[in-house]
Amino acid sequence: MGKMSRYIALLRAINAGPKHAVKMEVLRKVFRSLHFSEVDTYIGSGNIVFKTSPKNAKTLEKRIEKGLRRALGQEVATFVRKDEELAEIANSRQFRLAESDGRTSTLSF
Repeated sequence: MGKMSRYIALLRAINAGPKHAVKMEVLRKVFRSLHFSEVDTYIGSGNIVFKTSPKNAKTLEKRIEKGLRRALGQEVATFVRKDEELAEIANSRQFRLAESDGRTSTLSF
């Protein structure tokens, strides 16, 4: 198997109310069925970490959205980035300055 990259998928509106409640084990199974490896979820947030061979983020998003639509019967908007891309955003100067001043910053996608 070739080089694997770690990605983070942020799923919109998963567990944001009773109509969108999904167990994390179900999400992990869906991601494994899409042939991703080392799949893990973060609490009940709908944030998923996984590995796959390097791919375009938009391609992964479409693949995941199709798999979730098939498994859950609902549309789930998906945002995918490599872990180092999200780390770069979180470690940006603006966030470091806010933290040093005692301010709270929020990052939304």
